[in-house]
Amino acid sequence: MEDFESLVNQYNPLIHHIMRKLNIICEKDEFYQIGLIALWEASQNFNPEKGQFLSYAYKSIQGKMLIQLCKSTKINGRELKKSPEYWDLLKVEEDVSFLEWYFPKPFLTSLTNNQYIWLAEYIQFGKTITDIAYEYHTTYATVKSWKRMALKKLKHYLEIHPDVFIK
Repeated sequence: MEDFESLVNQYNPLIHHIMRKLNIICEKDEFYQIGLIALWEASQNFNPEKGQFLSYAYKSIQGKMLIQLCKSTKINGRELKKSPEYWDLLKVEEDVSFLEWYFPKPFLTSLTNNQYIWLAEYIQFGKTITDIAYEYHTTYATVKSWKRMALKKLKHYLEIHPDVFIK
């Protein structure tokens, strides 16, 4: 046990360095604990024939922290999307009335929430796919699929109702 405590004292700055490098602001204690666990696992699994302990410990600690960072980002994104306030903010009256100037109400109601998000953010605020993906904690490809499906529905709506939009 004393051996691990001396290891902790020696590699404590490394753990804090990795936390700063990954811009970990919230949950510092949790990530410090993850760093300690990763350091302990690295000390148990280290093979001196394969290289230096410093580089192995660095990659082990960084890897464990990155995995936890991805998990917590996913969880936070899901919790945000589940909250009623999230959906209320999307469908405020100003947004609907603004979009109704451009699109008929039956078309807007045919869109899913995600397609509506893309349409509102793109038309009203001029945001790019990248900006929307960052803001809603999702990937570029996901927002691109929202766009693709919204445009597909718009094209279909235009085929059925060609006289609805001003030419």
